Amino acid sequence: MKFLPGALALLFAAMPAAEAQQAPAPDAVIQMQPWRTRWAMEAEIGGKKGLYLLDTGAGITLVSPESAIRAGCEPWGRLTGYNMMGNRHDGPHCGDNIAMTVGGIALKPPILGMINMGKLNPKDVDLDGIIGLNLFEGRTVTFDFAAGVMTIESDASRAARISGMKPLRIRLKREIDGGALAVMTAVPSKKGTLWFELDSGNGGTVLASKPIAELVGMNATIEGKQPADFEVMGDIRAVTPDAFTPDMIMDGNLGMPFLRNWVVTLDLARGLAWIGKPPVPPKPAVPLDQAVKQ
Repeated sequence: MKFLPGALALLFAAMPAAEAQQAPAPDAVIQMQPWRTRWAMEAEIGGKKGLYLLDTGAGITLVSPESAIRAGCEPWGRLTGYNMMGNRHDGPHCGDNIAMTVGGIALKPPILGMINMGKLNPKDVDLDGIIGLNLFEGRTVTFDFAAGVMTIESDASRAARISGMKPLRIRLKREIDGGALAVMTAVPSKKGTLWFELDSGNGGTVLASKPIAELVGMNATIEGKQPADFEVMGDIRAVTPDAFTPDMIMDGNLGMPFLRNWVVTLDLARGLAWIGKPPVPPKPAVPLDQAVKQ
């Protein structure tokens, strides 16, 4: 077969463009399911699949006692942790030897705790537990909170992903002897940097603790809800009519009213993060007074 010189040049010129259209493959892509104002995902433990709430602020991954026993764990010892309001919680655990499969990948969290979702909230009786960030220890994960898509990135897909995103200043937060994992993001103020937790388990509010509420333009003397509109980074702002100023043991908490507007990539090995706009804008937010009735 003979190629004309011009045709040959066009062939080689087209090859890089065709290759560029093939995005690097991630390790897994998980389409989550809506769970009122939050997201839940399917996971398998002990040979049985269940539905688990995605809670980036939980710190640890928790499953029902029945699931733990089915996976070969006899719950033992005691975990002690504190929620953002300072309330203490104790419970047995399964250590670090139980695997959960998410998106076809077997993952072992450094700590696996127990929870009865129906007892905690009757509306959550169909959930088998909570998936926290410690399930993805050492990996890079991306959450499109608008579309409910989670991606476990490969090295190549990570590089491609973050090339179009803005770096987000974070800290990795570890409790329970270092086995828990959550993410705090920097929020500027005239007094210095504040640190707000990124919390997908908080479906309806943005929270600023009383001691720092004034620094983000909120009124600590108001006990009910109030609007919030403050800078997180540059033109990225936390804006919601459903904000509160409770007495907390952290500066603040950015729940789904903030997260639902963004795609966030977390490098949980290096403590790095990036943020960008979702490909498809989120649906209108459900007002808090309606969300609590769901």
